[in-house]
Amino acid sequence: MTKAILIHGYAVGLEASVFRKPFGEHAGFIALDAEVQSGTAKSFRWCKNTSLTIGACVNPLQYFQLYRDEELLTESSITQFALREFIDHADATTIICHSLGCRLMIGAMNAHGIPESITKIIFLQGDVQSSATITNPAIRDRITDGTLVIENYFCPWDQSLLSSAMLHRTNRIGLMGWNEIGVTNVFYPLLKPMNLHTSLLRDREFLCGLISE
Repeated sequence: MTKAILIHGYAVGLEASVFRKPFGEHAGFIALDAEVQSGTAKSFRWCKNTSLTIGACVNPLQYFQLYRDEELLTESSITQFALREFIDHADATTIICHSLGCRLMIGAMNAHGIPESITKIIFLQGDVQSSATITNPAIRDRITDGTLVIENYFCPWDQSLLSSAMLHRTNRIGLMGWNEIGVTNVFYPLLKPMNLHTSLLRDREFLCGLISE
């Protein structure tokens, strides 16, 4: 039985020569690899598959362009509809999103809603502007009547989100929280080195706790 849908963030499909391989079925949710293999969790892959040569790996513009390309994917009506179809067929109760995946989820549920079987949506280190809103009336009604819970985990010293905030010149919901209807903001200090932005994805106790709730 599938309990959770996992929506990954940036660069899951990146192959950086001999230095980095694309993520497998867990799509970056490393601590939940066993759950993905057993079917308890299912990952929705929406990334752009990119392969860089050794020379390109040292060019920061390559990573910036990939980020911009994947931003466009999160806003694509095709990607958003594909996510809604995936959710319909997964028969889960919880959705866990990370980073850019949070932006994709918000866009998809605003455009297409979500089935009533989904009772909780969790945003981890969301790379989403803090002024973003939930515009779908049915979603807002479910939040108000308590049949849908949305939790937003944030940490002010996430270095990747600080860079994103400077790039976009707007705060991110994964840095200081999200002032949106019915959203429960949870401060969670990121401590696992080296990449703080993905530290929650490597925390098995934390992620398994989210699925079992």
